[in-house]
Amino acid sequence: MATAYGIHVGNSSGCLAAFANGTPTVIANDAGDRVTPAIVALNGSEWEIGLPAKSGQPSSKAIIKHNKRLMNCDFTEDDLLYVEASSSCRIQNEENLVYEFETSETTLYSSPDKIATKMYAKLFTIASHSVGNDGDLKLVLAAPLHWSSTSRERLVKCAELAGFDVLQVISEPAAALLAYNIEDTTEDINVLVYRLGGSTCDASIVKVSGGFMTVEKNIFRSDLGGQCLTKDLAEYIAQEFRQKWKLDPHESRRAMAKLLHHADNCKHVLSTLNSAHVFIESLLDGVDWSQNVTRARFENIISSKIPAYIEPAQKAVESFEGKISKIVLCGGSMKIPKLQSAIANLLPEAEVLSGISPDEVIAVGCAREAGLLLDMPESSFTDINTEIEFLGKDIYMKYLDQTFKLFKQGTPPFSQNICTVETDQDVKDISFTLHENPNSEEFAVESFNVENLSKPFTLKATLQNSRISLQLEEQKC
Repeated sequence: MATAYGIHVGNSSGCLAAFANGTPTVIANDAGDRVTPAIVALNGSEWEIGLPAKSGQPSSKAIIKHNKRLMNCDFTEDDLLYVEASSSCRIQNEENLVYEFETSETTLYSSPDKIATKMYAKLFTIASHSVGNDGDLKLVLAAPLHWSSTSRERLVKCAELAGFDVLQVISEPAAALLAYNIEDTTEDINVLVYRLGGSTCDASIVKVSGGFMTVEKNIFRSDLGGQCLTKDLAEYIAQEFRQKWKLDPHESRRAMAKLLHHADNCKHVLSTLNSAHVFIESLLDGVDWSQNVTRARFENIISSKIPAYIEPAQKAVESFEGKISKIVLCGGSMKIPKLQSAIANLLPEAEVLSGISPDEVIAVGCAREAGLLLDMPESSFTDINTEIEFLGKDIYMKYLDQTFKLFKQGTPPFSQNICTVETDQDVKDISFTLHENPNSEEFAVESFNVENLSKPFTLKATLQNSRISLQLEEQKC
C-alpha cells in the first residue's frame, strides 16, 4: 500500500507527517528537527533550503522568507512589502512576480512557485528516505481558508513538480480538527480553532455535526504573528548589550540579523523550558554576548502584546451565539504557554486540546485525511478541491394553515427532518410548498393523496445536493 503523507507549509515553517498502521506520525528532517524553516537561500551558486538557509552568515546569502504570502493569487501590496522587508533579495513586480537572487558569484531569477517547489522537494526527499521504496508518495495539503481555488491549484502544481501525488487540498481549520478526530464525535459541537503562525493569525469557529464541518465564523489577520514577539525579545537583548558595552546593535544590519536569529531560537526554547541561554559570537565590533533569559522575563516583555493576539479570537467568540466546547491551538507561536493560557481563559468552560504540538497539528490532520482517502480505493478523486455544498438559505415549508422552518442555512447535504403532520380524518389530499422565507412565493410544490393513510402521519424531508425530497409514511406504534 502506498504511504500517505500530510504537509503544511506556512510562512515561517513546514511540517511533514506520515500515516501508517492507523496512526499519523511526524517525520523529522535530516537535522533531526520535526519542523523545517520555510526559508530558501542562494549561497554563492548553491541553493539552501530549511535550516542551512536560516543559519550561517546572512550577509553572504540572498534569502527569501514568507514566500507563501505571494503564493496567494490575491496577495496585497502589504504582503509584497512584508516579504521584501523580511528577505534579502529584490522583488520585481511588473508583468510577473520575480525574485532576483544576487550573490558574489552569480545572479539568478526565480518565481514564488519555483521557490515553493524547492521547499516541497526538500520535504519529498525527507519523505522518500523515510519510506525506503520507490512507491508513489500520496499527499494531502492544507491551504488557508480564505485562499481561492486558483491559489490552491498553484500549491498542488508545486507539490506535484516536487514528486508528490496530491490527493486533496483541505483548509487549515479542517486539518486541525482532523488531527484530533473531532469529526467523529457523535454530538453536535462548536470548536474554536486558533492559529498563530510567524506572521499571520486566524480565529475560526467550526460547527461539527454528523461528520460534517462548517466554518461559522472566521477572522484573518495578516499583521499579527510570532515575529512581533521575536522582535520584542531582540530589542530587549539589544538594550542589555547597549547598557553594558555602550554599543548599539541597531547601527549594524548584520548585528540585528544575528540578534533576531538568536532571539527566535531563544523564544522556542522558552516554550518548553524555564530559561534559555543566549550566546552570540561577535555581535558587534568583535564583542561576544552571553546572557540567560528566563521565561518569566520573556512573558513580561510580551505581556503588552497579549490583548492584541487575543482580539481575533475574542471577536469571533462574541459574534457567535452558540456554546463553544473545544479549543484547538495550532501554529508555531501557540507553543508559548502565556498565549495558550490567554486563549484558554477566554473560554474557561471549553476543553483545550493540546496533545499535539501546535506547529505539527495541521500536518498531522492532513496525514490522517490522506490515510482515510487511501482507505477508500474504489473512490476516484477527479477534483482535489473536494467541497461540500451546504444549504445557502433557510427553507420554510407550508401546508394547510401551518408554516415552519424545514432546514436552516448551513445544513449539510443528506440531512433529514422528520415531523408529525396533524390533519382532519376526512382530508384526502395535501400539498406541501417550499419557500425561502415565510412571505415569499413557493419554489417547489409536492402533493400527496393521504386518503388511505392513518392520521396523523409522518413526513420525512431529505436535503440532497440540489433538491429536497419529501416522503410520507404512517406513524410507527
